[in-house]
Amino acid sequence: MGEMALVQQEEFTESCGRFASQPTETVFAYCCFEGFEIDGRSVEGVILGCNFTRMSWDEGLFNTALISRTTFEDCVFRGCSFRGVDFLDCTFTRCRFELDNLGGACLFSDCRLVECAFEDCAFVRDERPRKHEPLFEKNRFYDCRQIRTRGERPPFG
Repeated sequence: MGEMALVQQEEFTESCGRFASQPTETVFAYCCFEGFEIDGRSVEGVILGCNFTRMSWDEGLFNTALISRTTFEDCVFRGCSFRGVDFLDCTFTRCRFELDNLGGACLFSDCRLVECAFEDCAFVRDERPRKHEPLFEKNRFYDCRQIRTRGERPPFG
């Protein structure tokens, strides 16, 4: 594992350019991401104090990332994988966790969520025969809340 790249206080409004050129193990600190689509991008580093607004993320891999004090507002996640992610003090507002173009659902597995909130979010499960897997498995939730969540609900409060 090499040295992580550090990106601080940047604004990203398109998927190409500086964002696309960053390695998967990047530390994004106090950055804003707004109004573009990301397809298949992996995030295995750190997202600290960032804001994601009107983002569309298809088949993203957020495996083993640390995401802290970050807000996601009006974002759509399609078939994204959140495995082994630590979410600390994050807020998801009006976000949708939908199926990807092949019908695969988003998955939260072996994550730790501490003081996180899901407000007005929707979770869609893959309803195909023999594909009815849980969206949330082996996660730990500490002092999290959900308000007006639709579809499969995170298994807390």
